[in-house]
Amino acid sequence: MRPELTALTDEQKHRVLRQVRRRHGSCRHCGGAEFLVGEALYLGFLFLSEDTDAYMVALTCTSPRCFAPRTGIRLSESEL
Repeated sequence: MRPELTALTDEQKHRVLRQVRRRHGSCRHCGGAEFLVGEALYLGFLFLSEDTDAYMVALTCTSPRCFAPRTGIRLSESEL
């Protein structure tokens, strides 16, 4: 794993999926709503317009018919 990425615990991954469902998240390519959760990238130091506790969490659509399954969700540290 790259050093700038943060591995998430199983509990954090469950919280991410709850946030995806709460926000009615779906894959923009196939409409799927089931995702695998990957690592988190801290955004607070990369972009001045981001909150200092912002993270981008990698999501992968699990639909076998999805032609572009990789996406992400922006969350604050308290949502992880």
